[in-house]
Amino acid sequence: MDYLEIEKRCLRGDTSPEAIHRRLVAARRMTGLSQKELAAKAGIKYTTFRSQEQSGSPSVRLMTYFLGAFQVDYNFILGGDPARLPGDVLQEIVKHFD
Repeated sequence: MDYLEIEKRCLRGDTSPEAIHRRLVAARRMTGLSQKELAAKAGIKYTTFRSQEQSGSPSVRLMTYFLGAFQVDYNFILGGDPARLPGDVLQEIVKHFD
């Protein structure tokens, strides 16, 4: 898959809540954790995590957790920019887009 196709799958430049939701779901699936497991590890309530994921409105705490634990950069979550993701992380996330 070439870089342009990767950018398209990541919805680069799309900052809509739906696009952020899709990136959050792909990032979570990449971790192999359920919503409940990820929420617990991030130190937030499950209902809060679920709401943030569904609405495409992640908190700074959630984005900081993704960055620290999985090297998923804020720029990817909010704007779909894959440039700052490590190659192995990027390839794994791309597998989880619908």
